[in-house]
Formats: sequence, C-alpha cells, structure tokens
Amino acid sequence: MLAVVALSLHGWEYYLTPLEARPFHSEYSTLKPSGSYGHGLGIVGTLMVIIGVSTYSTRKRIRSLWNLGKLSRWLEFHIFLCLLGPILVIYHTTFKAGGIASISLWTMLSVAASGIIGRFLYTLVPRNLNGNELTLEEINSQLQELGSSLQSSTIGKQIVQMIDDAFANISKPKSLSETFSTFMHLQSIKSHVKHNIHRLIGESNLSHDVAKQMTASSYARASLFQKSLVLSQVERIFFYWHAIHLPFTIIMFITLAAHVVVVVMLGYRWIL
Repeated sequence: MLAVVALSLHGWEYYLTPLEARPFHSEYSTLKPSGSYGHGLGIVGTLMVIIGVSTYSTRKRIRSLWNLGKLSRWLEFHIFLCLLGPILVIYHTTFKAGGIASISLWTMLSVAASGIIGRFLYTLVPRNLNGNELTLEEINSQLQELGSSLQSSTIGKQIVQMIDDAFANISKPKSLSETFSTFMHLQSIKSHVKHNIHRLIGESNLSHDVAKQMTASSYARASLFQKSLVLSQVERIFFYWHAIHLPFTIIMFITLAAHVVVVVMLGYRWIL
C-alpha cells in the first residue's frame, strides 16, 4: 500500500493525463516506459518477481535446503516480492500496454492473483515448525502429544474433552463443493471453542506462564482438528490450483523474456 501511494504521488499528474497529451507533459521523458524512471520501475519490478519465484521454488524443492529457515518465512518473502514487483511493472507501463508486453503484464497479474488464493490454501494445510506439510500420521501424533500434555491437569482434561466433543460429529467434506461450507462451519466451531478455552483458563488459578502455554496447546489442538477434517479436499484444490498457477507462471516468463529481447533489439537501455 505504501509503495502504491509513493509511486502515485510521484507521477499522479502524469498518469491522469490523457494518452494523447502525455508527450507534451513536462515529465514525459522520465516517466514514459522507456524513460529513466519508468524503465527502472520495469527492471526492478521484474527482478523482484524473478527473485521471489526462484528463491521460494528452490527452497521448496531442494531437500538439502529444507532446514534453511522456515518455509513460511520464505513464502512471505516470495509473496512480498511477487506482489510489489507487479505493482512496479504496472507503473512502468503507465497503465497502458500492447502486444507481447500486454500478454506478459496480464499473465503476471493473473499469477499474482492466483498466488493470493494459494496463500489462503497454504494456511489450511497442517505444517510443522519448518513449514513442511504434515502427514496424516504426523497429525495424529501431534494430536496425541497435545492431548497428553493438556491432560496433566484437571482444567486441561476439561479442555481436551470440550475440543473433542466440538469436532466429534463433523463429517469430512466428500466433494470440493462441500469444502468451503464445511470449512466455514469448522471456523465457527473453532471460534466458539477458543472463546470457551479462554473463559475456562481465565477462571482458573493458573500462573500466567502456565495459562499461556495451555492456551497455545489448546488452540493448536483445535486448529489441527479443523485442518485435518478438510485436508484431503484442500490437497485436491491445491492440485488444481497448481495446474493453473504453474502454466501461467511459465507463460509469464516466456512472454517477459520475449519482451526484454524486443526492447534490447530496439536499442533501449536503462541509464546507459
């Protein structure tokens, strides 16, 4: 948001100028796509997208790098660059593009939009501390561990029973169409469970540190129950999402490379 405000403030008068009148604007030579400022925005924005995609893909796919920071942190870095980069590219185009450049721009925006959906799907999948997806066996193991740690006290036993009862009669969605409604229902249940957990722990005489740890464990158990119930369908949605996101990403890079080649052949250079 700050980037949009900063970019808009710098050239808002030029961007609001009708296309036919822009060549007569005082900042036309600087802000036009081939100008030093406009061209620079395109180069920096493109580099952001390339770095964002390549670093996250490398961290995710090369097993030897799995312990190099949490995957969620790499994802946040990826999202930051791949949202800010297209914004810079949009300002580089001065809100008009044609030919190969327009194809590259719209595929880039499509990739960014689908990435936002992918970020939401990412949060629905249970993961370990490094951000790697948990298997069903690992989920059950974590549920048992959290249950055992909570049942060491009377209040903990009440919380475990309350969580188990809340999710006991919820059926797993059998189709993609049921997944969203089931998730929203589970979200409502989890919010209600969290409220009751907070109330029970607040009414107890537990110390601040113990209460904080019990609250975290209770929330984690409720969240695992919620995600495990929709896991199979979310994985299916992820599969279809990848089938859309990946081709658009490939098309984006192909058209981007073609655009760069054409620009270089036409003799455009940045600050040179």
